[in-house]
Amino acid sequence: MVSRQRPSVAAVEQVIDGLLSGADQAMVNAFTTGFRVAQVKTAISNVLTDGAAVAAALESAQVVALGILVREQMAPAQFAALYRPFATVLPGPGYRQAGPIDQQIAAFLRFLPTLKGDVEAEVSAVAKSLSEKPKPSASAAAGAAVPVVGVPAGLDPAAGYTAAWKQVIAMANQTARTQAFRAMQDSAEHAAPHDGTGIVGFAGVAAGAIFMRDVLPIEKVLLLYEPFAGAFPYESLA
Repeated sequence: MVSRQRPSVAAVEQVIDGLLSGADQAMVNAFTTGFRVAQVKTAISNVLTDGAAVAAALESAQVVALGILVREQMAPAQFAALYRPFATVLPGPGYRQAGPIDQQIAAFLRFLPTLKGDVEAEVSAVAKSLSEKPKPSASAAAGAAVPVVGVPAGLDPAAGYTAAWKQVIAMANQTARTQAFRAMQDSAEHAAPHDGTGIVGFAGVAAGAIFMRDVLPIEKVLLLYEPFAGAFPYESLA
């Protein structure tokens, strides 16, 4: 849901809305109503128990399915932005396996100093959403200013982000890699823009997650890398 609230992703979802008007209506209905939706919801409910999380995951899955339906009419970069949250867990068309850890970190360090303008602002907004209590969604905040990044009521991405980071630190200690782990953090924090956008510490967290990816579930790595996923997708670090 955090990924879908990015302005860049929201723009792609608007493109899909336009393309669906010319799509096979029966196929559109299959992904938005009826038995297929019930099947997907049941599958999601097998791994998520919170009602708000199930609803958010179902909506995200439906959006991606509709994107696949009209993929041939979209620019490759548009589809990649839409599919990104699933790209590493369920590789889609054209996605390659992530490179070795040292190459990923080297690429991340090269990319960090290039962050500027709207892209950097989006990174900062996502980073803040993962360090603060959830803001109300647009519907809940009717009549008030709509936040750049909002999530459905009942979901707390910041809690998951904090828990994942604690797990990374614990694993670094358990595997006797703390010194190298801290060095990776420091390198990323040094490379990140120091211009008041507040992403320096998050760059260190992302680098630490990449460094420990061999002993972490991939979903934890992706969560900790999320602020930078729109600027340079995780699977592109090679």
